[in-house]
Amino acid sequence: MASTAQKAKDIVFTASLSPIEHFILTEDFINGAYDPNLAAEEVLRRIETCQDADVEDTLRSLKHDWHRLLELVTAPAEVPTAAARLLAQRHGDRCCITPESTMPVVEPVATFIVSPKTLELWEDDTNPPLRRLLEAFLTPARADLLRHMLADSSSRAELLNLLLVSPSIAHGLRCGHVQILPLPRRSWDYLDDVNLQETAEQMYYLMPLNSDVYEEVFFADGTRVLENRAARKFRLRTANSEEMPLPSQFLLKMQHKFARSRRRFAVEKLAREPLPLQSSSFWSRGAQLAFRRLWHIVPAFLRNMCYKYMLSRSRHVDISPLVYPLPFGLYAKMDACSDGNEPAALELLEKEAPSIPAPLLIDRFCDRDGKNWFIMTRLPGFRVDRVFYRMSYAERDQLAHDLSRTIDQMHAIPNKTPYLFAGVRGGPINDPSASASGCGPYNSEADFNAQISKGFQQSLLEQIPTAFSKTHKSVFTHSDLFFSNVLVDGGRLSGIIDWEYAGFLPEYWEFTKVMLAVRLEPHFQDIYRKIWGHKYDEELAVRTWLADVFPFGGPEE
Repeated sequence: MASTAQKAKDIVFTASLSPIEHFILTEDFINGAYDPNLAAEEVLRRIETCQDADVEDTLRSLKHDWHRLLELVTAPAEVPTAAARLLAQRHGDRCCITPESTMPVVEPVATFIVSPKTLELWEDDTNPPLRRLLEAFLTPARADLLRHMLADSSSRAELLNLLLVSPSIAHGLRCGHVQILPLPRRSWDYLDDVNLQETAEQMYYLMPLNSDVYEEVFFADGTRVLENRAARKFRLRTANSEEMPLPSQFLLKMQHKFARSRRRFAVEKLAREPLPLQSSSFWSRGAQLAFRRLWHIVPAFLRNMCYKYMLSRSRHVDISPLVYPLPFGLYAKMDACSDGNEPAALELLEKEAPSIPAPLLIDRFCDRDGKNWFIMTRLPGFRVDRVFYRMSYAERDQLAHDLSRTIDQMHAIPNKTPYLFAGVRGGPINDPSASASGCGPYNSEADFNAQISKGFQQSLLEQIPTAFSKTHKSVFTHSDLFFSNVLVDGGRLSGIIDWEYAGFLPEYWEFTKVMLAVRLEPHFQDIYRKIWGHKYDEELAVRTWLADVFPFGGPEE
């Protein structure tokens, strides 16, 4: 028998709404609630009490109220002077996230985790629909606890709801561009409120949420959150947890849910505007090949001098600290693999499957520090993970079709290495899901299986007796086909980037790896299911078990 949550989601999906509207109502409001069945009951109640109205109109009215509620609970509010003074004392007048070793360039601001303006829901009798939404989303008990916490005007109670951060981070938290999660991160989604105990010291992680509506967020020292990975993990301490307690983890968890959903409304607004077509402004593959032939007439030492100069004038892109944009639609990328696996993959694709939309390798060079780099062309399009919720259902189906054809072409590339499973040139497999430091190559699937399950093969067989009972073909695999590496332009697949983990691997490898990465993203899973179906579900179960044993990558050699 279907749950109340599933019944409500089925009704929502039958309504003639846009993909982003479906997502807001099902994933953000129903699945994002503390009790999905309780949130679903509110959806069904609204539909039943508005029988004269169309279901679409009723659901859009609910979505409108949900948006109003999110704006209220994330609204900026003035911080009382006494609480602000204690907050500054708690964090030493510094942004509590920006590293203490850096020099601040902006003054930090006090910001509420959950806006005290939320109290208007109980103080204003005109807001019963919003209050019911809040109780359905949080559960009545949590909503009542929130009301009592916000109504307590003591400085100690206010400190539980305050952070001292840079103005940019304060704005980013309210709008959902960044989130603060207590560590360990893996347990965040499973922690019950009773386990979120307040302490005198706690580790946190500032997580940027990339999308096409992401705004730049800066630490107080002026560095960008996307660039400064080390600073995202931070520790908060207090000398007096009674008078100056740390932020409430209960409120942080609640804010995480609110801001994430609020951000989705910004995506919905943006989705009304079509994405600009980029391919018309890019060189054709024929022009790129002609440029490469002419460019290689220039002596290598002059080309290298040119690359080094352009590299010194460039700054790496957001997606990777190893990739730098250059003039003329080119990128320079540091070759992280000692055997040149990625440029070798680009050469192989150009030779064996030129219709696959991969970058064209232009050149290789060595910088002043002896590090190897390669130059490649830029591809038109937008990263799918940033524009997915702006894509129509027809565009998503087209993406699945285009990817399926591309994967078929990849699998048709012959393995001319002397090994069954190996890197592009027959060297080690560079995929961290197989080994954190590289492994192989292998001439038998049994040896490969032993590697990815090293030390736990017997335990695995006890849980899944049929594990590793099948044999698989060796196929050319991108091995990192996440939507951050897939580009679309004009509703069609326009590029696949980051081939550094490519190699000849078991035919199921690509599917299981991407499905593990999108375990919490059912809409992403739908695309991959349309490509592979359920052909490799048993292999996925094995890889899921191993991923839980090795959450941070494969075993070492």
